[in-house]
Amino acid sequence: LCPISDALLSMLLFVTHSNFILGTGKTDRIRDLVELARLNGCQVKTVEKGFFGRFGAVLHQGVCAILQEQRQQFEDVGDILMRKSLEKEPVLFVILDGITDPGNVGAILRSCEAAGVSAVVFQSHRSAGITPTVVKTSSGASQYIPLCVVPNIKHAMKTLSDNNVLICGADSRAGASIWNVDLRGPVAFVLGSEGEGLRRTVKEQCDQLVNIPLYGKIDSLNVSVATGILLFECKRQRHTE
Repeated sequence: LCPISDALLSMLLFVTHSNFILGTGKTDRIRDLVELARLNGCQVKTVEKGFFGRFGAVLHQGVCAILQEQRQQFEDVGDILMRKSLEKEPVLFVILDGITDPGNVGAILRSCEAAGVSAVVFQSHRSAGITPTVVKTSSGASQYIPLCVVPNIKHAMKTLSDNNVLICGADSRAGASIWNVDLRGPVAFVLGSEGEGLRRTVKEQCDQLVNIPLYGKIDSLNVSVATGILLFECKRQRHTE
């Protein structure tokens, strides 16, 4: 329900004129959603329980929305740097290198929004982009966090580096532990796909490569989990006196 309710609240990715189709089992959350829909001028229709079977083997929670598509609004890295320069806390960027799994991208965006990331940067190709799966798995976070789509993330990395942002690449074979790197200044974390990791040319452009120490028998983490660990270690350092 989160992506639908967030769409109504933010009026960004989805629009004001929507049709909500409800199953017969109305939970409190669905009733709240119906009220919110009506407050926003949406038409609400009640249907029989079997209605959702027409869509095939698709997971649902007894509610769906018919939405008018709007283009996702993307931002410029330089503009974000300028805007954030007025804020007290240093910038915190996340750069995605070749992460094509939409479930991972959605989960990453959810962690980024929770950590108050300045923006997420990804390429226009070799990337999952913003798809319905990304929106759903992000639990609506994709609507709230600034997104930058660039032809080449290395250009964005250079822009950030030129503005004194530490480019910190995640690499399981790196010699430095994330616990021992000073993250209190401006930082951009760069993360690669689980299969290939960071490309060689991307690694070469990083100021620092870091690993997350592991203490079990499994030698890797899901990239979205790794992202959350990196982000909240950064926040911990910044907010620990």
